[in-house]
Amino acid sequence: MVATRSARRIGLVIVGILVAGVALSGCGKQGSNGAAPRSSETSKTMALDLYTHCGINGVTVNGRYFQHVGGTLDDGSGNPPKGWGNPYQTGTLTISRDLAVFRDDLGHVEKFKVSPGVSGPPILCS
Repeated sequence: MVATRSARRIGLVIVGILVAGVALSGCGKQGSNGAAPRSSETSKTMALDLYTHCGINGVTVNGRYFQHVGGTLDDGSGNPPKGWGNPYQTGTLTISRDLAVFRDDLGHVEKFKVSPGVSGPPILCS
């Protein structure tokens, strides 16, 4: 009976060590400086059909309006530039705090900065 108690205690100790090891190994990949990567905490990427019909002005995401950096991008006549879809361009939008970056499979990369207090484009076109 004494041997059974000792074996049971040893078994419980081993189980405890295994549980602790599994718990610690699930903490995630560590960066080179020992800190966990933060990209998922600071940025979000999502699919987006960017409205381009009147040129590239901005994009509204969750009630926040992001204005195109450098002003409206168009062909000079209020249409999207050559090489862009009309009325939409399919791609992805990566948002990181007050900056959004649109990318598509054609190689377009456009930046947008949040406009505080603005919930949509200042001018609507038809």
